Amino acid sequence: MLRSLIRREAITIGALGAFLAFLGFLAGRQTVHEGWIEKKPAALQSERMCQPELDKKSDTPDYRKVTIQNIATVPFSQLYDVLRAVSREQLLAWARDLEQMPRGPHQRAAVAAYYKSLIQVDHRVAIEAVLHAQNLAARDVASDAMTKAAPESIWGDLAEMVEQMPFPGRLFDGADLIENWSRMDPVAVSQFIERHPLTAGKGYPEPGDDSRISSLLSNWGAIDPAAARKWLEADASRQRPDALQSFLTGWGRVDRAGAIDYAVANAGEPKLGGALNELVYQFVRFAKDDASRLIALLPPERAKAALKNVAEITSPKVDNYPERLPDYQRPPEEVARWMITLPMEFWQETIGPVAAKWMDEDSASATAWLNQIRPDLRDAAIVSCCRAAMSDYHSREGAIEVGLTISDQRQRDAVLGALVRSIETSTPGAMSASERINDLSISAEQKAYLRAFITGSPNDH
Repeated sequence: MLRSLIRREAITIGALGAFLAFLGFLAGRQTVHEGWIEKKPAALQSERMCQPELDKKSDTPDYRKVTIQNIATVPFSQLYDVLRAVSREQLLAWARDLEQMPRGPHQRAAVAAYYKSLIQVDHRVAIEAVLHAQNLAARDVASDAMTKAAPESIWGDLAEMVEQMPFPGRLFDGADLIENWSRMDPVAVSQFIERHPLTAGKGYPEPGDDSRISSLLSNWGAIDPAAARKWLEADASRQRPDALQSFLTGWGRVDRAGAIDYAVANAGEPKLGGALNELVYQFVRFAKDDASRLIALLPPERAKAALKNVAEITSPKVDNYPERLPDYQRPPEEVARWMITLPMEFWQETIGPVAAKWMDEDSASATAWLNQIRPDLRDAAIVSCCRAAMSDYHSREGAIEVGLTISDQRQRDAVLGALVRSIETSTPGAMSASERINDLSISAEQKAYLRAFITGSPNDH
């Protein structure tokens, strides 16, 4: 809680600094009438510009006297009162002045600070200012700031605002507004989407490619799966793979049994493939027993595809999953231990990358685990691990060492022969396959056995 408060205070101070910076810029503009500043001696005038004028009767600040020149001296706690005190015309004039600032980080910070305050003071004026903006870059910064600071009660107004703006597609890449609004009122969002279907004429290459639907269904599926399903199935254009995935995984967050029943009943639907894969992985993260149950109920090919997806997420060629969500990518040890509990025919072709990644990270614990599982499962897992280690992003040495313990000689010869030959290289300066075999912590007899695969006489060992 303390960390959150400190962070919020730091953001507030930063926003105030940016707001004061833009006011300093505006101080030199001619939009403020010279008559607003009373002609006083220099010392007195300087003092007057450091604080709002006090009403003689009430001893409270008279914000009618506050101008661009001295508004920067108003304490942040009174900033909302300043914006409330001035006219609609003045608020719009300040918005126009913001557009004229030189482009760059100072302008973006100033625009964001102004609109974060204005949307809470008078959202109608804020929306009017954005709709009349000529500077599209500043307009998008303002819209983003308003979306993040707006009270829940006006999210619908903001959505309507976006629909009236030119090039609205620029603002829906993240669909933040729809995502937030649909958490509170998914029915209203569904009605909004129906009123405002996306068309190619609005800048979208594919009229049916509407990310708003996915954002809505992810939340609606968790709030009211039956209503979300009815709306989804009412229009075939909504039933895109990403929308189905959002709906099914949203449902699975709150009702795993219901989501499993739906997934199994519709497993033959081609568009549902990605949704099934993601649902299985979601259960792997949070409910492994349900993941196992779903795998057992799916058609074999669907089950194998889902497990392949699990393996690819656990051991990707480009390791970028942690950037998406801190706990999205589960440790290979955790995943391997779960996969081995399933029927072998489902995982024997896909557990390899998971086991190989575990071997890369901690070969001692991975080897110890392999040594204590049932012999037939052990051989199948090691064979898969050796095949996966033929790729450039896994350690071949660790796989070779465990590969030497495969009990079935025919399988051992086949997989180790392919693995050893895969490490032959012509890269200048790189170790040859023979040199890398020499570095292995194995017996001289085992090294000779492996070198035989390089010479082309694998049966001479």
